[in-house]
Amino acid sequence: MKYYKTSKFARAITSTGFVTVVACALIAIGAFTWFALSRSTAIPKTPTESNNTSSYPKSDNSYNSDTDIPDPTPAPTDDVAESEEEVPYEEPSQPEPTKEEKITYVLPVEGQISKNFSDTALQYSATYGDMRLHTGIDISCAKNSNVKSVSSGTVKSVVEDAEFGRVITIDYSEGIAVKYCGLGSVNVTDGDKVQTGQVIGTSGDIPSECTDNPHIHIEVLLDGKSVSPLEILGFE
Repeated sequence: MKYYKTSKFARAITSTGFVTVVACALIAIGAFTWFALSRSTAIPKTPTESNNTSSYPKSDNSYNSDTDIPDPTPAPTDDVAESEEEVPYEEPSQPEPTKEEKITYVLPVEGQISKNFSDTALQYSATYGDMRLHTGIDISCAKNSNVKSVSSGTVKSVVEDAEFGRVITIDYSEGIAVKYCGLGSVNVTDGDKVQTGQVIGTSGDIPSECTDNPHIHIEVLLDGKSVSPLEILGFE
């Protein structure tokens, strides 16, 4: 077997070929890398990626829609008012009833009661000489005596009556009206306001009781019905 000497030229070619192979490999790797990067840059972004690269900064308090949704109901605190069941029931305060002033009545004249009220039992009439009802009381007094209002009220009417002479009717509270019969002079007119004890006139004559001693005849009406002056007005 013959051995040939390798010339310097052959050795140079051998060495150059190896370097060439290595260089070609590096070029190929670089080209592949450049191609891959070029495709990655050229691929269009999806809508999601586009939104994520928006110029608006991401919020730091982003949360997962499935697990991190905040509870709209605020957590109870220590200063929350107690429930209705825990609040003790308190009886609502009732306003104190106003005390109504008791109405007092005064006698229209100073004198004795000479004839009482009677709406059922008949009484003798000296003027007519018979028995008849007496729907008021007679109070003895001298003629021309001052006659006073038994309470505060409003004059309803002043009339001339064939049986009882001059009559003043005054409306008072609680549906009470008083008829002052047999007056001489009169100091009031229809619609006047009068006070308790105010002089409304003087005593005079009563045609239906003219044979009796001087007096005035008083009748009391409660809601339009004749009632006992002694019971309603408290006269003694």
